[in-house]
Amino acid sequence: MSRFGPTVSYDATAVRATWSTLPAYVQERIIAELGGKPADIRMAGGGFSSGFAARVRTESGAELFIKAAGPDNSYAVHAFRQEARVNRALPQGVPAPRFEFAEDVEDWTVLGFEAVDGRAPTLPMSPRDLDLMLDAWAKAAAALTPAPQALLDLGVSARPVDHQLRQFGFVHSGGIDPFPLPPALEGRIDELARLEQGIDAALTADSVMHFDLRPDNMIVGAEQAWICDWNWVEVHSTWFDTACFLIAAHGDGHDADALFWAHPTAAGVTADELDTCLTSIIGYYLSQAVQPLIPGVSPHIRAHQRWSGLAAADWLARRRGWS
Repeated sequence: MSRFGPTVSYDATAVRATWSTLPAYVQERIIAELGGKPADIRMAGGGFSSGFAARVRTESGAELFIKAAGPDNSYAVHAFRQEARVNRALPQGVPAPRFEFAEDVEDWTVLGFEAVDGRAPTLPMSPRDLDLMLDAWAKAAAALTPAPQALLDLGVSARPVDHQLRQFGFVHSGGIDPFPLPPALEGRIDELARLEQGIDAALTADSVMHFDLRPDNMIVGAEQAWICDWNWVEVHSTWFDTACFLIAAHGDGHDADALFWAHPTAAGVTADELDTCLTSIIGYYLSQAVQPLIPGVSPHIRAHQRWSGLAAADWLARRRGWS
């Protein structure tokens, strides 16, 4: 248990559809791609969507990581379709499992990826796992800077910063009700709203960011890590992802500040920009943590958001001398 309460077991957050619940025509499409019926199905325990996700292996040894979602889970269908589009256009140098196929089968979407030899990281993270994941992101960020034309051609763009990254400003103006804050941040809405105002400038860059970089969206192997779930990419600063990823590291007790400034993506970033980023992330996580559950999304999502928001708040408070 961390000082922010129980951590989410990132290898056991998913509540998923199983092989037996897939329509026969979806099963047949997967079998055709594998060249045989499944002999072993290892469900992915991590993630927050309820779509099917598993390593599927035949008796002959053919193996793929399969994702599938149907009409009862529009959230996952949209995410999987976007993931397929983006993975087709990822440049060489991005350490991601090789994309094998995607197809809409009647009212279902099915994706197949290389079944890489690794595992989902768990909290607390070991220094070795942390180094491998940060190295994977450094390689990906380098390959995504400047923004690759293939992704721009898909419509990946610098969309206006989402309102969810401006929650303290809304609280300050009376636009939304206050949400619970840890003691170190109480009474600081004015300062938090001021810090948050810099988010547009902080995110401006000619690079493509993952925008959902967390330990549970990675796979760690013996010598490298792979980055998964490329469905929210936008043209913004890659260092924002670095900070997002390191929130879990800070919650684990690692020196997130030292790890951030040592990472290649942090070159040219100012201390105020990092504080702005952390402020926006805190507002997003803590405001989302008190919202009702979303249909088709794991019930563990709110605990994850609360823990992440508290970890980010502690990191910011230490940097600003508030704790």
